Amino acid sequence: MVYFLYGDIPLQLKYDELLKKIKEENQNIPEQYFDITQDETDDIFQALSTNSMFIPKSLIVIRRLEKMKGLNAFIKSLGEFNYSQKIIILIYEESLNDYGKTVNPLEKALTMKNLEAVAKLIPARKETEKKSLQFFVEKELKCTEYEAEKFIEMVGEDFLKIKNEIAKVENFLNGEPFKLEKIKHILSINTEYNLYKLVESFIYNKNVKELIEHLRAEKNYMLFLNILGEELTTLLKLKDLLQRGIISTGMSYNKFKADIYPNIKNHFRINSFRISAEYPLFLKFKYLDLYSAEFYKRKMKDTLVVEYKIKTGQIDDATGIEKFILEFFI
Repeated sequence: MVYFLYGDIPLQLKYDELLKKIKEENQNIPEQYFDITQDETDDIFQALSTNSMFIPKSLIVIRRLEKMKGLNAFIKSLGEFNYSQKIIILIYEESLNDYGKTVNPLEKALTMKNLEAVAKLIPARKETEKKSLQFFVEKELKCTEYEAEKFIEMVGEDFLKIKNEIAKVENFLNGEPFKLEKIKHILSINTEYNLYKLVESFIYNKNVKELIEHLRAEKNYMLFLNILGEELTTLLKLKDLLQRGIISTGMSYNKFKADIYPNIKNHFRINSFRISAEYPLFLKFKYLDLYSAEFYKRKMKDTLVVEYKIKTGQIDDATGIEKFILEFFI
């Protein structure tokens, strides 16, 4: 049997699940691991072509196929071998850019028809697998869906890091029930979440200094513009609901959750597969009187203008964004 795993952030989770299943079904199965970047092509073909009458089944794992030159030819050649005594796992890791777009999609690297002829395809992409990470965290920490989502936001979506952070939390709690507020201080907060909190502090409290210091250190200027644009868009939508009397700043959370959120949630999509949870939206109500709808519209436009000027080389990213931040409230 040949399995072809491909995807981005949830790839490790899918791989661990498959490996566990194979080992449970084939006790003490011999294992061989290869890495394309280690120039092990000859060893790989030798392992694929060799069968032993003394070993009923063996497992061969081949990583980093995204680095292989002539990948199509390699996939075609897989059809020449006998896998009655082997289980093969092939791994192709896709990378995401700062905007969450795939840089090296499998479909561009391979003729999918050739791949489907020799292997069972197992996709593991962030856009479709985010729930898998969330369910994993919920199960391991025995926490709510909201707590699991916040946990992932705080530590990032790398599966190995999530596993390490969960182990750290379990050790810290030592059998006590999970409470997010209790364990926040021991987590290794990821850069994106940290920047998100700085953007909130910038908008709501005009905290400029810490934001600029962070951007100078991390250089994640385009991520900043992306997060800022999303936050301004969300606030403008909530402001519109406030002006139309659908929500109010004094509304209770229970009323919003039960009566309002089900009817408006589709307006707060994070992407095609995810919708912003009700509680984070409710927490923004207290800030809705800070600025006018016109302010949000103007700043959304300014954000797009700065992004365009940076991408077209009209301004330097560091200088342009610092100037943008310093003049934001003028």
